[in-house]
Amino acid sequence: MNQNLSLELGIKADPIQYRYSYEWLFRLLAEEGLSHVQLGTFFEIYQLPDAYFIELKKKADDFGIQLSSIFTAHRELGGFFAGDPAWEAIARKNFERLIQVGGLVGARAVGCNPGAVLRDRMGTKDAGVECYLRNMEELLHIGHEHGLETVTIEPMSCLAEPPTLPEEMADMGEHLAQYHAANKDTVPARYCSDIAHGYANQAGEVLFDHMTLLEASFPHLQEIHLKNTDALFDSTFGFSEEERAKGIVDVPAVRDLLLSKADVIPVDTLVGYLEVGGPKLGRDYSDHLLGDSLRDSLRYLKECFPTETATATTAASIEVSSTPPSKAKDVLIAPSIMCADLCNMEESTRRLENVGVDMLHIDIMDTRFAPNMPLGLEIIKQLRPKTALPFDVHLMVEDNDFFTRLIAPIGVQQISIHVESARHLERSLALIQDSGIKAGAALNPATPLSVLDYVHHRLDFILIMTVNPGYAGQSLIHSALQKIRDCKAYLDQRGLDIPIQVDGNVSFENIAPMVAAGAEILVSGTSSLYHKKGSMTENIDEMKVEITKGLQGRS
Repeated sequence: MNQNLSLELGIKADPIQYRYSYEWLFRLLAEEGLSHVQLGTFFEIYQLPDAYFIELKKKADDFGIQLSSIFTAHRELGGFFAGDPAWEAIARKNFERLIQVGGLVGARAVGCNPGAVLRDRMGTKDAGVECYLRNMEELLHIGHEHGLETVTIEPMSCLAEPPTLPEEMADMGEHLAQYHAANKDTVPARYCSDIAHGYANQAGEVLFDHMTLLEASFPHLQEIHLKNTDALFDSTFGFSEEERAKGIVDVPAVRDLLLSKADVIPVDTLVGYLEVGGPKLGRDYSDHLLGDSLRDSLRYLKECFPTETATATTAASIEVSSTPPSKAKDVLIAPSIMCADLCNMEESTRRLENVGVDMLHIDIMDTRFAPNMPLGLEIIKQLRPKTALPFDVHLMVEDNDFFTRLIAPIGVQQISIHVESARHLERSLALIQDSGIKAGAALNPATPLSVLDYVHHRLDFILIMTVNPGYAGQSLIHSALQKIRDCKAYLDQRGLDIPIQVDGNVSFENIAPMVAAGAEILVSGTSSLYHKKGSMTENIDEMKVEITKGLQGRS
């Protein structure tokens, strides 16, 4: 058993079903500094192809979200209690598919509430429990096959939906624990308990309150649902200030009970998932309120439930380095934010932070030097207090000094200017350095290296354009790799230790030869880090593989 219990916070995805996209929910959680999602079931989940769930996991990975659990949102797997072989077969088939889906998305746990005895046939309860346990024993093997940690069960609030009473929880939990102990190719069965479940009898008398039933589940507890309820456990809701006033659930008391009984609970980390329906579904006057409603509850829970939890990044918590990363790393990755989701720039930056990029490459164009204008200065200003990542600004403009004076006070770490537009190159580089910012000279594909002969003392890095400035997604200029090699030789011959940055079609195919030629800072875009074939996590891993190949290829 566990002496130290870590509590973490997440959300069950029920309220967005048929209302918002998963990306919307992932973005909300990323902004709130949370990372756990429990997928609630929906009717299509049992028939969608594997590719759907593989892609969903990639999307979650991009946001730094873990699809940690899957749990039914309805009672659609309750056929084990129907007393009908056809219903049992369907429940079994769908449960097996749900476990398969759990494996596809990397979930630790997959589960459901066991089902309900028909109220007019309560005498069939024992047979239903026997049927359920027989199938659960076999499902524990299937959970093991698909890489789960556990298959979960939710104790309920009604005698027709076992387990409900403390003795029912103990009996079912111990039966399945003994089966697991005797069969090593199984996962354990554990409880996904609801902190708002208590038991009131037909007369409305509360015989077991929610805290008593929660504690009864502790010896087999895996995860919990966080929601509020009234005194009769009749309706459930969230944790906004108004909802807390009418509810009976004391979250700090739940937290303290969990921590005080940590030695009884069999997991090291217990995730509590906010499980609420949100405002009424399918109304123009209510659907738009969901985001604020979820945030209200999550922010309250962040204050009083977890022992430790990440928090959304704020300006006050950020310390921005005055310089880019040192050359301790052989090759740095600088994603071009013109390729990011510009409608959700803060969230896009969180994703980049999550995968471990080194700096943000920010292209500023004036439509004259480069025929495009994807970003403006206001984006840099608003993004600066949101992240500690260094800013690498690439000016593609006619008047470099004008933009340098506007950008320098924002707090950027390096600025590159194009020699083709710099009338007084040495003076413009000096203006950057005198502002406490690293200065780089950018060269278009056709510009010779000789233009740098008399400004070495002003260079902190060199930017080699491997496409013509202006647009993402261009093909590599055929002479680009040779120019990187020539630039490396140019610097070596003069004894200069100045990093080479490359910008343009830094693709999976081109990274290794670029690095082998001497590139040390890679401006990545749609052909690598933002490539649609994989998640951002998968893409950066592939980039690192190619970087390693390139480093090995250096002579």
